[in-house]
Parts: sequence; structure tokens; C-alpha cells
Amino acid sequence: MKKTRVALLFGGKSAEHEVSLQYAKNVYEAIDRRKYDVVLIGIDQNGKWHLNDVHRFLMDENDPGHIRLRKGKGSLALVPGQNDGKVIDVLEHDAVGQIDVVFPILHGPFGEDGTIQGLLRLAGIPFVGAGVLGSAVSMDKVVMKQLFAYAGIPHARFLSFGYHQRDKINYDDIERIVGAPFFVKPANLGSSVGIHKIHDKHELKSALNDAFTFDNKIIIEECIHGREIECSVLGNEDPIVSVPGEVKPSHEFYDYDAKYILDGSQTVIPADIPEDIVDSM
Repeated sequence: MKKTRVALLFGGKSAEHEVSLQYAKNVYEAIDRRKYDVVLIGIDQNGKWHLNDVHRFLMDENDPGHIRLRKGKGSLALVPGQNDGKVIDVLEHDAVGQIDVVFPILHGPFGEDGTIQGLLRLAGIPFVGAGVLGSAVSMDKVVMKQLFAYAGIPHARFLSFGYHQRDKINYDDIERIVGAPFFVKPANLGSSVGIHKIHDKHELKSALNDAFTFDNKIIIEECIHGREIECSVLGNEDPIVSVPGEVKPSHEFYDYDAKYILDGSQTVIPADIPEDIVDSM
């Protein structure tokens, strides 16, 4: 039986570069080699694409705080074919060959925001995951919440500000509208990068400076005291939903260190919640 040729696309220019490398390592180790031939394509932090050796594509791979991409030879470009995509090594002019499907394991901007999805659609290459619109909407927390409000989906109270409005952000106004404590977040980022929990006005300025480092738009969000319950959804018109699990962070909230660097956080599956609550989700 002919194997499906899968290109794992990982790394990227965003602040979640290292997170993507860790996930690429996990996917590569778990994928069934009896069914799939794997092509590894790493994107460095400058945006250059590299064809990687399957045996040596990461450095310090067992250290989440220092994991790095081992750059392959040359740079790559996606070239659309008549019926399929091909990856061409621009420097060596060697065709890597047909790619049946791309599995983007990119995180954050240029990876989860519809950018790479649009490029793959333009090249005519099938890919795993959400499409352009779903990716873009899900990445932008402000747009996502506005759509939640339109659809009547409950969500935390929030405010949003652009970089040009930073001098108008006032702690007392925020506390009056969303309460305290509250969270300051870059609008377009994940993995809790640039997120701060604000308890008093003395913490606000440095949190704003950090959040605006990653995005020119931020979201300020109400703190909801409760348990963090999550589930996975797989599929399109007829999706499959997993049983809910509960995240128990080792820190005050599920920040970057609690997710990826330090031991102590737990994910309990299934979550210990009443069956009627599960049925209503």
C-alpha cells in the first residue's frame, strides 16, 4: 500500500517558536510510519524554510527552555503543480517530490492566523486543521469575542485597545467595567505569551508594555474564578467531541511556564464533573 507523504511544518517567526518545536517532536514520534512518509520542514525565526534531516532536526530537544531548530541545508519554496504541490529546494534545485498533505504544527501569528493556510490553499496543497477564516477568527481574541456576543455565546467581559490608544488606558476605568483582578493579553498570540494577571494599578504599566511588544492590539479581560474545563473537537460537518478534561495549573493561572517549562501542572481526564453538565456542553 502506498504511503501518504506528510510534510510536518513547524517552527515559525512567532513568539511561540519553541512551543511549535516541542509539538513537532511529539507528532513526529507518534506518527505511524507504516502509513505515512514524513518530510520535515522547519521555519526559522527569520522566516526561512529549511528541509530537515529526520534524525537530527532539533537541538536540546529534551529541554523545553532551550529547544532549538537545527537548520537544514538551503531554503525551500512551495511551488504549485497542476494537481499537487511540490516542494523545491531553491539552492540545490532538487525536487523533494510530491507532498500529499501538509500538517502545520505552527503556533501563533503566521501559523494559526490563516496566513499559512492561505499560502497552502494558493499552492493547491491539502492541509490539516482549520481553514483561513476559522484560523483568523480564532487567533484574534477581540474578533472572536465580538462574534460570540453576536451569537449569544456567554463570554468574559472585555475591552480592547490599539497601540495608538495606549495613553488612554486607565486602571480605574478598567476596574469599573470588568472588575479586578483582570488579565492583559496580546490580541493575537497563544500559549499565554505576554499575558499578565493584574491585581492593582501598579502592575498595569509594565503589563501593557509587555503585551504591546507582541501585538499592536491588546485585550483586557475579566477574571473569572472557576475551574478550567476543556475538550477537543475533530472534524468538519460532523465533528467528534472528546470527553472534557480539567487543567490544574501549578501557578496562579495557566501561564507559559506552567504550560511548558515547569513540572506540577496536571490535566485530569475525564474531568470530575456531573454527567448532566457534561451532556449540556
